[in-house]
Amino acid sequence: MKIRFIATKKHINNEKKFERFNLREWSAIILAGGKGSRLMPLTSQIPKPLVKVTNKPMVDYSIAHLIYADIKHIILALAHQGQQMKDYIEKTWTEEKLGDVELECEVQESKGTADAYRMLDDKIDSENIVVSMADIVTNLPVREFMDFHSEKAGIATISMKKSDTHTSQYGVVLLDDNRKIYLFLEKPAPMELYLSSMAQRADLFLNTNIINTGIYCLKNKIADIIDNTNLIDFGGEVFPYLLENEYDLYGFVKDYYWLDCGNTQTYKWANWDLLRKYAWPITPNGEEYDDIYVMGVIDSGQNTIIEKPTCFGELVHLSNRVKIKELTSIGNQVKIGEDTVIEKSIIWDNVNIGAGCIIADSIVCNDCNIGDNVVLQNAIIAPNCQVSDDSQLRDKTLELGTSI
Repeated sequence: MKIRFIATKKHINNEKKFERFNLREWSAIILAGGKGSRLMPLTSQIPKPLVKVTNKPMVDYSIAHLIYADIKHIILALAHQGQQMKDYIEKTWTEEKLGDVELECEVQESKGTADAYRMLDDKIDSENIVVSMADIVTNLPVREFMDFHSEKAGIATISMKKSDTHTSQYGVVLLDDNRKIYLFLEKPAPMELYLSSMAQRADLFLNTNIINTGIYCLKNKIADIIDNTNLIDFGGEVFPYLLENEYDLYGFVKDYYWLDCGNTQTYKWANWDLLRKYAWPITPNGEEYDDIYVMGVIDSGQNTIIEKPTCFGELVHLSNRVKIKELTSIGNQVKIGEDTVIEKSIIWDNVNIGAGCIIADSIVCNDCNIGDNVVLQNAIIAPNCQVSDDSQLRDKTLELGTSI
């Protein structure tokens, strides 16, 4: 029987009790409550963290990422379709798979990232906390990030990377040589950009192409600040508050892979990037055989062609002369008819595709039937759709359960 002591806010405010509880050094919170509205119709039946990238739900990448960093206590903050998420986590992440890692799920209705943290205050049992997200794909070096936070000894450290994308989409940060942050603006207005450019100190560097990648290292004393204010969001409220009140805030700026799968286009990019190994050591699900990833035996007909890089789930059937071209992800229980060509597309689970189809730059979600001689070009097919023979869909999206 495992007995775990929880350090509550009451204990943290009492130094002797705090020491007696002997907090571990690190734990982690994964924020997994987003609705994924911009990713519709992919999220019409499942929460965004359960959307698969190269045959693995995004939340599984997030959990494995923290376990790889040797974090032994992870809490998932769930909200939208939280019970569905919880059921999946408990089924997938068994005690045998977790080993000595403790994984908890908490369904809550928070108003923002900091509010979610506030609601988990009594479950935090460590001196430092990593706050991560369940709907991004990244190979951020978490252990190096944690060590940087410990070395700087600030109240918070923000994961950051440089981007070529326009500043107004992401933010502005003013750093010194020691990576201490003096100004932090998310999605700043033009006047704020102008004012921030007036910094005169020679050791300060204005960065107008820095992304806050949404992963934070925090000291547990930040809970008192959040509890005693009405601040709801880390990026927009908590971090500016910390700077205004002269707390030490640092930026971990590193060149690593990071992508927010916020819409269907970036979702396709994430699949393609993992297949290209841009996010190494984060790789597609399955065993690799010369840049082809397979989760089970492929039942293949005669004269089939499989290009690389590609990935395949379990129980995949390829009929005669099927051609699976590069940057294609095929899910579980997928049947593909003769002479069909699929390129740069993501096919989910339980999908039947007829003969003579051409599918390019498209997404086909769960439980769909695609007829013979169908052309899909830059198409999004929601779950439970039926596409009849000889249909042509270019630059179109079918909503949940559509039949055409």
